[in-house]
Amino acid sequence: MRVKAQSSWVRLVPSQDKTPTKPLLIIDQEISLAWGKPPQDIWIHQKQTLASLQIQDLHNGRIIWPDVEWRESKDLFLDEFRFIDQDEALPGAFLPPGTKLTFQGQRITPLIPLNPILLDYFTPEELIAKVKLAQINSSDGLQVRVTLDLPLSGMKDDPRQPQNYKISKDYPIKEENALPEIPVLEIWPNFRAEGWRSYYAFYYDAEFGDDTFQVYIPKAKEPHIFEDKGGTYQITHLEKFPSFIGCQDILRNFIGLILLKSPEKIKLADKWKVGVDFGTSFTNVYVKSSRTVEPLSMESLHLKVTQVRVDTRNPVLFEYFIPEVFIPRSKPLPLASVLTTRGKPDSNKNLERPIIDGRIYVPDQTRFEPLRGWIETDLNWKNYAANKLFLKNLALYTSAIAAKNGIQKIQWCISYPSTFSRSDKNKYARTWQDITEELKVQTGIKYICPKVDNLESFRSKNAAFAQYFADKEDFDLVRTTCIYMGRETSDISIWYHNELIHQCSVLLGDRHLLSDFLELNRNFLVQLFNLEQREWDRLTEDKFREKLDLFLRLESENWLKNKRNFIEDDPKFQGLLRLMAIGIGGLYYYVGIILGVLEQEGMYQSREITPVYIGGRGSRLLNWLPERGRFLPSSKVNNLLSQMLNKGSGFDDYILEKTRLSQKPEDEVACGLVLNRTKLTGWDRKTKDPLIAGEDCEINGNLIEWRERLEFAGNIQQLKIPDLVQLRTFLDDFHVSLKKLNIEEILPLKGYKLGDEPESAYNKTLWQNTERELISAVFNFKGETEEPPFIIGLKALLRVLAKEWAVH
Repeated sequence: MRVKAQSSWVRLVPSQDKTPTKPLLIIDQEISLAWGKPPQDIWIHQKQTLASLQIQDLHNGRIIWPDVEWRESKDLFLDEFRFIDQDEALPGAFLPPGTKLTFQGQRITPLIPLNPILLDYFTPEELIAKVKLAQINSSDGLQVRVTLDLPLSGMKDDPRQPQNYKISKDYPIKEENALPEIPVLEIWPNFRAEGWRSYYAFYYDAEFGDDTFQVYIPKAKEPHIFEDKGGTYQITHLEKFPSFIGCQDILRNFIGLILLKSPEKIKLADKWKVGVDFGTSFTNVYVKSSRTVEPLSMESLHLKVTQVRVDTRNPVLFEYFIPEVFIPRSKPLPLASVLTTRGKPDSNKNLERPIIDGRIYVPDQTRFEPLRGWIETDLNWKNYAANKLFLKNLALYTSAIAAKNGIQKIQWCISYPSTFSRSDKNKYARTWQDITEELKVQTGIKYICPKVDNLESFRSKNAAFAQYFADKEDFDLVRTTCIYMGRETSDISIWYHNELIHQCSVLLGDRHLLSDFLELNRNFLVQLFNLEQREWDRLTEDKFREKLDLFLRLESENWLKNKRNFIEDDPKFQGLLRLMAIGIGGLYYYVGIILGVLEQEGMYQSREITPVYIGGRGSRLLNWLPERGRFLPSSKVNNLLSQMLNKGSGFDDYILEKTRLSQKPEDEVACGLVLNRTKLTGWDRKTKDPLIAGEDCEINGNLIEWRERLEFAGNIQQLKIPDLVQLRTFLDDFHVSLKKLNIEEILPLKGYKLGDEPESAYNKTLWQNTERELISAVFNFKGETEEPPFIIGLKALLRVLAKEWAVH
């Protein structure tokens, strides 16, 4: 009589959340005794029972079961028990409840000595609930007993009523199995969400070698292992949050498990509007939800698996991975537009994969070394590959924060420089579309990415900047000048009855109004801020500016508040303030010229100057000028700037219009991108506003007067500025206004005489040197001009005055 095969009694019953490809059979002769059933009654697989099966037949291949996995129960345990010789060394891991193990009187942290195949059938939470670690004293010394309670199918074959079978193994706690040190081990991001398929694991052995463990990351998509300065690193890309980390010794032998806590699963439902203001120096991100408009919250999404010293962990996260904390903590945005490719695979010549090929770098003043070859600071619009990789990282990080907050849909709102050509705008819009198309497969978030003609979501920086003042600070744009001062440029936009009537970008930013001055006099910089001389002297010009930018961003506000008063009587400091005031005053004078020309052309129908709304990173320079380091509407310097507008415009009616300093410098554009209450017009016109000269000049032999626009056929072959009449007039007006307004914070140039007085020796030398500097600046000036002659002359004057200040 043939015996009919029954369902297996020894099939492991998996978790409900697990769908293994094959069942796992657990084979153990002792199961008969544990269950009180004869071996011939316990079905294993097909027609084999516990009595009939010869286990050796499975080992040598005489019996092959392609439809199942099988293990002897003893194979579920590792040969040795390895442990970290420190207490609570794995804060991000699961340990069996009640685990208290000691060695030589000190608490230790175990690596779970189980076969990782069990994680194909159980979640970490369910597996850990089935494991018990207990310390025992035996005749052989101190041991740890590992007990595993396995749910098997049993004779009922009902997953709701499994038949349990306990197995255990006793391990001696050996000194040679102790790991004295802990590596850095992190998972990012620490959440689960439907459709999210982009996780990264980071490992660094902290240069401990065989005193710690190596790692194996299951189902790694792109493992990248590398060495740097004696340390071993690993960055791994995964499509699912890992359930465990496999620990290995220096020879890559498996030595134990770290079971990871499964993070919360987030339901995605809401929508965000995200404004991204990418700049070549700094980048900002704002979010509009159904309730608020605020900067992107740079929250930590790390799972810190191992407990490592802060002075070991934090630097490597900054240098090789994603920082847990963005600095400064009080205001981490805007981010410095800096990319690091440190640890990038040598075989990959392209910069394509976020995190692995390069990451956003968050420098601090003590660690930032811009001379290093892996630091990319020149993220200008021509450096396309590095640019795109920075934006990929930014979009991924923003998406992770969004998913953590339950966001299902993101409407991207992107700014572009007002000087962009149609081709530039097309390319930039296409870049964002490519990034989001690639990213949506990894994140499960629906992206709405603007096309080049989407006026609400793809806007010039000038339009978004003005929108911020109208909607966030509630200032009108009835008759208004907006100045967005960046590192290299100041973007000027003139608004009349909410319509943009003129915009231009001039190459005069906070670099020209402070950084360049301090670069010429590094000794004074060191003295002013109590810095290390050698650290700054070795930097080249560009790297000096980058490091100074970072330092001023982090420290200048506190310095102005607490230390400026102690140095305000120093002649060198007074000279620096005068340089800054002349530069900013000259910019306002040029804006006045613009207003006068627009009124003359009939575009600006008023003979009064406008209020000025100023923002951007460079706007903070205004805080340097008044006493106590805070620029206010009541500051006398405010009146000086208003006077410069008046003088430049040529309007008869003298009025004082205040400059309003942004409440959120550098946030304006990103914030304005997600606002749309006030309807603004004119900014989207296809034609470009020709620059207003501001100074008589000759271009290719054609005379252009100071109140005319720079309109001419072809490119510049030759530029001449024969006489600096308007610049001389400005400097006279500047000095007259200092005296007339009784401004004591800014001292006049020593030896300077007004134009209607006999020319002093100082004046003669000053203008000779300025003209020489000017000739040098325009000698090779060819192509398309992006600088009004007045601004070219102003910068020549500033360079002459700065050199004079630096050496006296």
